[in-house]
Amino acid sequence: MVTQCARCGKGIEKNRGYEHREKVYCEDCYMDILSPPRACDPWAVHSAKTFLEGKDKISTLTPQQLKIVNYMKEKNEVTAEEIMGDLNLSEKELRTEFAILRHMEILGAKKKEGKVFYAMFPERP
Repeated sequence: MVTQCARCGKGIEKNRGYEHREKVYCEDCYMDILSPPRACDPWAVHSAKTFLEGKDKISTLTPQQLKIVNYMKEKNEVTAEEIMGDLNLSEKELRTEFAILRHMEILGAKKKEGKVFYAMFPERP
């Protein structure tokens, strides 16, 4: 029997779905619900630093992440809406990629005038 994921609508076999709060989800959506990406995660920052020690951070990026970084270098400070619109990203994609780039200390965010602005991570001396 085939059912649909309650979140993304993807077809999944009933016995391959994951139940959560009386709904059935595909594996990807279930993982997102239970463990959403978090930009502010000290352990993830530590892990990224350890993994990247002695490596060029930029060379480890995916094409999507590199596209975001290059955009940010050009724009300086932008809102999530601007990034999503200009780069044709969904909110989920931006949240996920930003969390990774934040853990690597490549991108950061700050609140200004009641809005969140994304920017390159401040250089350290």
